[in-house]
Amino acid sequence: MTLPCRLLLVYTIVLLVAGCGPNVAEERAKAARLLDGASIDSAQVLVRALSRRHPNDTAVLTLQVRLYSVQRRPMDATSALRRHDSLAGAHSASLAEVVLRAGLKDKDESTVTGVLKACGEFALAPMFDAVSSALDDRSPEIRSSAVDAVVGYKRDGLADLLAPLMLDDDPLVRAQMFQSAIRLGDRSMLQLTRATGLLERNDFVKWNYIQMCAVLGQRQMAERVRRELDNKDDVFRTLAAATLVRLGEKQRLPIVAAGLRSSEPFARSIAAFTLGDLHATEYLDSLVNSSRDPDAAVREAVAYGLGEIGDSRGAVTLRGLLADREQSVRARALAALCRLKQSDIDKLATMALSDSSGSVRVTAVAVLLASGTRSR
Repeated sequence: MTLPCRLLLVYTIVLLVAGCGPNVAEERAKAARLLDGASIDSAQVLVRALSRRHPNDTAVLTLQVRLYSVQRRPMDATSALRRHDSLAGAHSASLAEVVLRAGLKDKDESTVTGVLKACGEFALAPMFDAVSSALDDRSPEIRSSAVDAVVGYKRDGLADLLAPLMLDDDPLVRAQMFQSAIRLGDRSMLQLTRATGLLERNDFVKWNYIQMCAVLGQRQMAERVRRELDNKDDVFRTLAAATLVRLGEKQRLPIVAAGLRSSEPFARSIAAFTLGDLHATEYLDSLVNSSRDPDAAVREAVAYGLGEIGDSRGAVTLRGLLADREQSVRARALAALCRLKQSDIDKLATMALSDSSGSVRVTAVAVLLASGTRSR
């Protein structure tokens, strides 16, 4: 057989195989319809077959990640991202969103709050609707985390979204709403919360309401806050000083920093968070020293503070916190390193995709999404 004939034969066979073989696009579409319709067993058979035949197809990988997420197998979902070398660093925004949305539906509250914290810190735009939906969650902890996360997006209309939380059954959610209103800085919150704020019976929540009013411009409330500087309770005194610093009284900053030495863990965590929010670089060493605090909530606050201050000298401490025994601390440290724009953040986040904690894994996905978006 001559060479032209052999080439013609090979070409004919290729055409026949291509024509008779399965249409990949149609099979992917069918698998997507099965997942949308919750026909999980049928979808699994089809997705497995597609994955064997087309291991490097990003659309097939998306289906695989969706399947794992629906089956509540977050470790498998994040491992699928980690193994897929062709997605280079950012691991594809669409795949990251699939994992994060599944994380918000996880049965483990720490995983859900981990997603919310990460989304709020990086203001991941595609996740805004999902984050705001968590404001109606049954869990007070999740609602509180959502209140904190939503403010990170700095969008118009957030005041109207947050104000109804004044009527929440849980006092910690109500208190968080006022703290978020302070960060939001929208004076319309004064009018939206006026009636219910004055009727608040919980002392701690009412104190947060007073702080909000002071920061947003009510002078009589500012004087009320100043009186709390003499309060024997470290928590109230630290919060009062933080509020006054936000009002321009920089001389109160040492009182905030003194909260790091309080015997009350809550006061220490408030101080660490506040020093970060205020970008108090002069207290960087104090925060670093507090990274060894016996209370996990304080160490998490320190990680947040170091990330917010933005000084690269805090990176060494944050890298150490990546090995902390508490998942919340590891997750916050990873997010903080991303905010510090560490050159190897993609490598650190990819390693964290294998963490035993769902909270850390979803934070790693958010970090990869945030760093990938930033690099483009």
